[in-house]
Amino acid sequence: MLRYLLPIFCLSLSGLLHAQQFIIPDFDLDQPDTLLSVFFDSRQFAPTGHVLWQPANFEENISMDRSADGWVHTRIDTILYYSTFGIKRAVVVFETLEFDAENHVLDCHACDAKLSVAVFTASEGGRWQVDRFQKHFTSLGSDGQNGELDLTRFGPETWCLTMRMDWYSQGVYGEYVSFYDLDNLQKVFNFVEHEDNSGAFGDVPERNYALDKSIHFLTNVDSPSGWWEFDLVARGTQPDDDILRAVPANLVERYAYNWETNTYMKVCR
Repeated sequence: MLRYLLPIFCLSLSGLLHAQQFIIPDFDLDQPDTLLSVFFDSRQFAPTGHVLWQPANFEENISMDRSADGWVHTRIDTILYYSTFGIKRAVVVFETLEFDAENHVLDCHACDAKLSVAVFTASEGGRWQVDRFQKHFTSLGSDGQNGELDLTRFGPETWCLTMRMDWYSQGVYGEYVSFYDLDNLQKVFNFVEHEDNSGAFGDVPERNYALDKSIHFLTNVDSPSGWWEFDLVARGTQPDDDILRAVPANLVERYAYNWETNTYMKVCR
């Protein structure tokens, strides 16, 4: 009897596994409602165009902010296009904001946007196939507003998602930049692009400082990693607490991609 039951069991298991296969559809990036519905498992929308959805597990319950109406509000912030090895790709960034009972975005100093990211590859007929998706990828911005999003080329065929935001606290203003590898959505580098304390020592001008930093890629230098090396150039002044004055802070530092850490590391010269 067992020899008859075993083939039936195997056939049933094979059919069950086949039925459970998840088929990922292609998408039209010109249909934002479809993208939002599929990626956040909801067909309910607010008049603002945000999809309304509920966290599905413990991690989402503690990482995604519910609004006063009990829903999480998410919309598409931006779509960015690039190309690698002749293949068209796209990055879709979703923005989640928290709303109060009067349907106003909460604008406290620490109220940021929760970002989710999907990376696509161009398919046939003008459609797009999703390669990776990360819900609550990171947080960005303040005062109920998102930061600035862009793409930066880090090599002949290498691109990163660029995120910028500013912050003001106790008289110090700063602008911050982070870069994320689009192949694995991991951070590869971040730095303070600008910082000054003009709001802290208005009556003591010798203690006021302002520092700017910028990246200069070495595009003419061969890099086995496929990631360009770059110089991080600093110009301006920085505080010296020992003498209670601002001092010159002009500096050039060389950085190269490190395969062990998958980040940029300072090069000793």
